[in-house]
Amino acid sequence: MADSLNRRRSERKDIAYTFTYSVEEPYELRLSMTLADNLDVLMLDLSDLGMAIVTKDNLPVGAKLLLKFNLMNLKLSGEERLRRLEIKGEVASNVMFPDTSHRIGICFNKVSEEDKAAIGEFVRLNKINDGRS
Repeated sequence: MADSLNRRRSERKDIAYTFTYSVEEPYELRLSMTLADNLDVLMLDLSDLGMAIVTKDNLPVGAKLLLKFNLMNLKLSGEERLRRLEIKGEVASNVMFPDTSHRIGICFNKVSEEDKAAIGEFVRLNKINDGRS
């Protein structure tokens, strides 16, 4: 169990953001979800390597997703304050809650260096604001 607690290589920020995603693979899952795109869900935490979400959808480990969200950093000004991200990720874990919703862990597998840096800066600045270092 200790290994699972220490497996994260990057700082995470607890967060409550809504964002959208769509399933890219497996195609059978896309079909069963009626090819729905831009499904709204709640992001629980974020790092430059991945995120956790809560969704009603039972996404299998290995499913490929396209994630779309705005990262608003109130600590910055001008154009740097708002960044639109589109990141490809893969489901790494799926835990069902008693209410039948799922906590899904997602690893980013295709993220630009600029987006990765923006997420890292967002996490770092907001950790300082939280009183954590």
